[in-house]
This record gives sequence, structure tokens and C-alpha cells, in this order.
Amino acid sequence: MIRASDLLLETLRLRPVQSSAGLRQAWRDVRTDGLAQLVAFEGCSLWLHRRLKELDALQCVHAPFAAWLRQSARRIAAQNLAVDAQRDAVVGILNDLDCAHVLLKGAARRLVTDLYPYADARAVGDVDVLVPEHLAPAAWKGLESAGFSTVPGAERRYAAHHHLAPLSNERRVNVEVHTSTSTVVPPREAWRRMNGSGCTINCGNGATRVAGATELLWHALAHALVESWSYAFRLRFLLDAAAVLASDQDVDWTAIASRVESGELPDTIMARRWLGAAAGIAAAPCPRRLTDDVPAFDLTSALRWRLDVFRLFGRGHHVAEPGLWTMAPLARARRLLVDEGTRAMLGLPLTPPLPGSGPLRRTGRRAAAGAARLCFRSWRLIKPNLGFGNGLQVTWTRA
Repeated sequence: MIRASDLLLETLRLRPVQSSAGLRQAWRDVRTDGLAQLVAFEGCSLWLHRRLKELDALQCVHAPFAAWLRQSARRIAAQNLAVDAQRDAVVGILNDLDCAHVLLKGAARRLVTDLYPYADARAVGDVDVLVPEHLAPAAWKGLESAGFSTVPGAERRYAAHHHLAPLSNERRVNVEVHTSTSTVVPPREAWRRMNGSGCTINCGNGATRVAGATELLWHALAHALVESWSYAFRLRFLLDAAAVLASDQDVDWTAIASRVESGELPDTIMARRWLGAAAGIAAAPCPRRLTDDVPAFDLTSALRWRLDVFRLFGRGHHVAEPGLWTMAPLARARRLLVDEGTRAMLGLPLTPPLPGSGPLRRTGRRAAAGAARLCFRSWRLIKPNLGFGNGLQVTWTRA
């Protein structure tokens, strides 16, 4: 029987190597225990559901997993529709205020699926919108006057942030008014990039703008790498870049390479490995100057390890995990094993203690992380056929 994680990755590829018939047969044969947990953790259930329907393979999937996948995809689709409604309301308010704006992240990608395949194939949680810095206070106040509010004290906490305090209303979908795309990009430069590359799109309440391919790709990369390294290499983030890379839209690779090498991101090597992994999903090349001497992150091996962890640690499908030390012991062990496997593959040290932890907790964290790293290394020795390389080849082997 083929490895379920290999089959998952090959199915998600926007230009798969295997034929549709071959994938359908593989889904008939594959073991799906643990796969729901992996798909939920990776944030790719809507993506997988749509790919299986496109391949006419959903009826080939084992019934319990197929039922879970349909339910998960429907839930995410309903959530995304709520975000769409909030996005349209925000666009209408900003247009009434005559406030120039560019939509960011998921709220933007859902408007440009004609240009970027599967750009809307994951969950969206809020509405992010970039405005010129001098217009941000008026935009925020305009939303507040239209019935939006924030939690007490939030304005002070976000005073030095690259977006103002999140706002919400009865729809319960947060809205973030950005003055920049990150803490290291000056607001004027962020506006120049996003608005200057953008195109005008009509949504439910009028015209809005969405950035071009280069900026969508760059923002996907920058946003992912703001998170912890282990979190950034989940499929949900890589899809944002893969959708751009698989499109026919032109990317200014000179600009991308220049920014990667400029120090704008926290780690140049991690950025290049992340781009290589996204290109593997899209089956699209990256320029040699970005990838030749740096191997792409090995998604094939990472997904195999994660699936084995989920198979070992129970059957629950829900894996939207909060802070590590607030989780149940079983979920905490699972998360630490997954994170340490990713960090080991990236050549990173053990997961650091949480800021503000006392001596006892720091010691416990180091010991737990060390044990998780030892488990991963032992797993590699037991399964030496994994081939920790560029991760772009799918190996069809017996599980």
C-alpha cells in the first residue's frame, strides 16, 4: 500500500506527475488512519477536497475519511463566505470614506481565482486591508462609526504595530487596518509595492485593489516566516505561494532575489528553502540564484514524519492547537514531536523555552524538546529510505 502522506502531497500538487487514473486507484488502496489529523494540521482540507473532486477521485476515498473531509471543507467554505461578506462591507465603508486601499492575504486572494488557481483553497480568518499611513486613523474611526469596535486597551497595545487594533462587529470576523505589510517595511514602501503593482477588482460593494503576482508571492513568504520556523513550513502557508507560482502571471524574480538578500526577512536560507518547497507543490521552477546551492525543504519526508506522529497519538480530528503549554499532555507531545522534526530537518536548535518561563519550566521544556528530537532521529534510522533531499520527488513505496 502506498504511503498516505506521499499520496496527499502528489494530489495537492497543482501539476501532478501521476495520472488522474493512477491517483484514483491509489486513493482506493491507501490507508487513511491518521490522515484526517494530518490534513487538519496542515490546513489543506478545502484544497484536498477540491483537488479530489477535480480528479473525479472523491468517490474512491475510504468512506470515513471522505465524510470527514466533506464536513471540514463545508465548514471552511461557510467560514470563508462570512469573511467575504465582511470584506465587502469594509470595502463599501472605505469607498464611502474615499479612502484608497489594497486588500491583503486571504481576503484578496479570494477575488483573483481567475488569475491564480486554488488561491482561495484554504481557510480565511479575517479581513486585512492596507491603507496609506496618513489615512489609517480616519479609516479606523470610520469603521468604528459604522458599528465596529475593539477590545478595551487594544489601541495602546497596537500603537507601534504595522496594523491598528483589530475591529469586529456582529459578523465576528476581525478587520485589521494595516499601515504596512510588516514591521520592517516602511509604510510608504509597503504602499508603493502593493498599490503600484495592483489591479482594480469589483466585489459586492464596489471597487477595491489587489496586489500583483510579485507582491502576493513576497507577502506570502514574509508572512509565513514571521511565524515560528516549524509553523511556516505547513502546507497552508506554502499554498499561498504555490498558487502564484502555478499561474501564468509574471513574477519579478530580480526583485524577489534582491529582497531575500537584503536582510528584509529574518533568515535568507530559510526563505530560499521555503520558496523551493512552494515551487515543488506548484511544479514551477525558481531562479537558480535562489535555489541552486540551497535544497528545498523536504516536504515528502516532513509529511511522512507528521503522519506517523498523528497515527501514534490517537484518532481525534481536531488539531487546531493553542499555545504549547496550555494544551492537553497528549496534544502537547504531538505538537512538540512535529515541531522538533521540522526543526531538525531545517538544521535548527531545540525549540526554545517560552519567554518569561521560570527555571523549572525552562528545564522541562529543554528536556521534552530533546526527547522529541531523539525520537525523530531514531525514526530516521529506522526508516533510512526516506532520502532527505529536495523533496520534489514522490516515492511510491509500501507503507
